[in-house]
Amino acid sequence: MTHRERILAALAHKEPDRVPFDLGGMAQSGINKTAYANLRKYLGLPDREITIQNNITQIAKPDDDICERLGTDTYMVYGKWASPKNVKPYEEDGYLVYTDEWGIGRRMPNQGGYYYDMYSNPFDVDDVEERWKTFMWPDPTDPARFNGMREDAKRAREKGKFVVLMGLCPGIMEMYSWFRGFERFYMDLAAEPETSARFLGKMAELKFAFWERAFSEIGEYVDAVNEVDDLAGQSSMLMSPTTYRQVIKPFHRELFSNIKRIAPDKKLLFHTCGAVRRIIPDLIEIGVDILNPVQISADGMDPFELKRDFGNDICFWGGGIDTQSILGVGPPEKIRDHVRRNIEAFAPGGGFIFSTDHAVQPNVPPENYMIMWDAVQKYGAYT
Repeated sequence: MTHRERILAALAHKEPDRVPFDLGGMAQSGINKTAYANLRKYLGLPDREITIQNNITQIAKPDDDICERLGTDTYMVYGKWASPKNVKPYEEDGYLVYTDEWGIGRRMPNQGGYYYDMYSNPFDVDDVEERWKTFMWPDPTDPARFNGMREDAKRAREKGKFVVLMGLCPGIMEMYSWFRGFERFYMDLAAEPETSARFLGKMAELKFAFWERAFSEIGEYVDAVNEVDDLAGQSSMLMSPTTYRQVIKPFHRELFSNIKRIAPDKKLLFHTCGAVRRIIPDLIEIGVDILNPVQISADGMDPFELKRDFGNDICFWGGGIDTQSILGVGPPEKIRDHVRRNIEAFAPGGGFIFSTDHAVQPNVPPENYMIMWDAVQKYGAYT
């Protein structure tokens, strides 16, 4: 089977020749640049400049040689983020600092830093109305976002890859929380429904404008679209399920319905971290075809129970190994047993693409990554 055929079979809830394998098919299934450099060296691949796919989390774009070595089945195509105020980060008080196109300030320690953290929010103000009047929203259809995108997607399809198209930016709720800052965001959810609706509606509008333009550019080469919104933490949702259903879900429904309307043949791949079990039925209802990253270390996210309860209605992309407490520390036998158990849970009947349960972190030794990979080859073949 080709890479694409393998994943299409799995997403049709059929068993392909083996469990599909993903590294970097979306930013959230990628690998931090530090771990990536170490893995390349371990595999004896030549040094080369690392392309960053996600600046905030410093996720590396996997090169063709490592994808061939690992037999990855996926390829991610993405629009360009702009940083008009400070295109390149600059040094300030021990940090690398920049302001992104959304007016959100980010910084990373100059020494020993792994990620850019948010430190300023453009709508962290009392008078949202006044700030709204002067705020310069980015143009989601700016031609610069799409430079080289068609050629990139076409090349991936010609290699037989399953092509995932990333969205404009993180999710409508996540962006809203970044605009306002977390304290004001949660106060809005509780007491300012009109403000919440305004931000969520604006982000849904901008995102859909991007999707329309993107599909007109490269739709023929795309297999899945990737939307995101981190809705939960380790032990619970970030808001009550009731608040999600009343405040956020209507805008997810609108956005997802519009995507399905203009691209009915594309799979909707939705990323949300953490303990989201309680709203998986809601996600299925509003059109999500594939759930990622399937954070199996979070409360209520047992692989066997997820497959039993939802495996006929949604596919699982991720959940292959716990990146928090197993992949980075081992030991080898625990990694192998963990991979075997999760394949046994998710793989029967298809509906499963193997990936880590979030991006591979900087602390992951390349030896551990390859122990995981070897286990996937051993246990991931369908008989």
